[in-house]
Amino acid sequence: MLTEFLIIAVGLVIILLLSELVIRNAIELAEHFHLTGTFIGLTVLSLGTSIPEIMTHVVGSVTILRQPETMDTVSGLMIGTNIGSDIFQQIFVLPIIGIIGTVLVHRKNLIVEVGALIGAAILVWVFTLGNEINRVEGFILIVAYLAYLLYLAKHNHLLQHIEAERHNGKRKVIIALGLIFLSFVIMSVVTDRVVDASINLVDMLPISASFFGIIILGIATALPELSTSLISIWKGQKGISAGILIGSNITNPLLGIGIGALISGYTVPYAIVYFDLPVKIVTAFVLFIFLWRQDDLTNKEAISLILMYLAYVYSRGIFYPQDFPVSM
Repeated sequence: MLTEFLIIAVGLVIILLLSELVIRNAIELAEHFHLTGTFIGLTVLSLGTSIPEIMTHVVGSVTILRQPETMDTVSGLMIGTNIGSDIFQQIFVLPIIGIIGTVLVHRKNLIVEVGALIGAAILVWVFTLGNEINRVEGFILIVAYLAYLLYLAKHNHLLQHIEAERHNGKRKVIIALGLIFLSFVIMSVVTDRVVDASINLVDMLPISASFFGIIILGIATALPELSTSLISIWKGQKGISAGILIGSNITNPLLGIGIGALISGYTVPYAIVYFDLPVKIVTAFVLFIFLWRQDDLTNKEAISLILMYLAYVYSRGIFYPQDFPVSM
C-alpha cells in the first residue's frame, strides 16, 4: 500500500511540474498571437491547467480497453476525479481566490462564462442518467466544447487583438510547441502509473473508486488551477484568474469526459448521478446568483461556498460510501 501511495504522490508532482511547463509555453504562444487576458484564461490556461484531468481520462480509458473487467472501477475513478476537481475549484478554490484577491466576472459576460459552466454540467448529467456515457455522447461533449471555443473566438467582447508585450520569433514558437508535445508524452507515461496505483489502492482501501477520485485525485489535479490563479492575482490579472477557474470547469466535463467516453465509454456510479453532479449544478447556480448581484464575491458569500464544500465532502462519505449500491 505504501508503494502505491508513493507512486501516486511522486507521479502527481511530476504531472503538476509538467503542467506548469505546458502553461508557461502556452502563455508564450498566446502572447505571440495577441490574445486578451480573459480569452487566455477561458481557453489556453483553462485547457493547460486541465491537462492532469484530461490525461487521466485518456490513460484510464485505454486501461479499460486493455482490461475490460476494470470498467466499473476505472470509470468511477476517472469521473470521480473530474467532477471532484470541478466541485473543489468551483466552491473552494474560487471563493479562496475571492477572499485573497478578487473574482472578477463582468455581468455582461456572466451568461457566457458561468452560464456555460452550468450548461456543461447539465449536459453531462443528462448523459449519465442511464448510468453510462457511450461513445456517441462522448463525441457530442467534445463537439459542444469546440462550439464553445468557436463562440468565444467570434465575439469581440471576449477576444480582441491587442499589442502583446513581446513578439516571439519563429524559433521560440517551435521550441514552445516542442516542449508542450514532450511534456504530454512524459505525462502519459507517468499518468499510466498513477492510474494503475490508484486502481490497486481502491482494491485495498474501504472506500469507493469515485470517492477516492473525488477526495484524492480530484483535489490533487486541481492544484494547477489554484497555483496559476494565485500567480495571476499576484500579477494583477483578475480576469485571467477567474477565467482559469471558470474555463476549467467547462473544459473538464466537456473535453475531459468527452475524450474518455469517446475512447472506451464509461459506466457511471449512482453516487455521481444522484449526488455529485446535482451538487455541482446547484452550487453553480448559487455562484451565478452571487456574481449576478455584483461582479465580485463578498467574504460572506465566499465563506458560505467553502462551507458548502465541506458539507458536500462529509455528506458524500456518509450517504454514498459505495459506487454501486445493491438497490436504489
